[in-house]
Amino acid sequence: MTRTQTGSMMPIADGRAFGEALHRIREIHIEVESILQSLAALLNENPCACCSNVCCKEAFCRESVDSDFLRFVLGARVEDYDVHAGWYVPGSGCRLGYGRPLVCYEYFCDQFETQAANPLRQLSRAFKTVYSNVLAGQHMLVVEDISQISARKLRVIHDRLDALRELANAALRRALGERLGTQRDGGQADSGPFA
Repeated sequence: MTRTQTGSMMPIADGRAFGEALHRIREIHIEVESILQSLAALLNENPCACCSNVCCKEAFCRESVDSDFLRFVLGARVEDYDVHAGWYVPGSGCRLGYGRPLVCYEYFCDQFETQAANPLRQLSRAFKTVYSNVLAGQHMLVVEDISQISARKLRVIHDRLDALRELANAALRRALGERLGTQRDGGQADSGPFA
């Protein structure tokens, strides 16, 4: 299973081996998910925290175990999936910090129609499109065997994800700056470098 440094293969939970390019994509994917979740948590009065009409359904969660790519991202965590509840736990929300179906980042709830949520929605849409048209016109989440994706296409995905990570980090810094400015000024946004 071992190859040269540039083409080495590494195992994942199901015993298959994936190349370094896919592992680098996995790492950046997890970082982008973390940033998007942090942005959502920064929304004033985060609507998900107090929602009585939770939009999370097992049918949505199932994509994380049906998709070869998301199973790869989840690794051994895939074994924790609950066929009745998915990843959702009443009272605490989603158990996943990464490997969530991309529909989880679409924020189709009306509560996310605020001006503050706009950067989050834009980044979430971009996150979904990063993986479009990766193999025979298919989205990466529906490709049955992600090891069949060409090295060239993997480089394109990596570069897109890397650029998206930079945009998401910048949005998070701005949101944190605005949040800190609001707290520091007693409700008034700071007009400093993050405004």
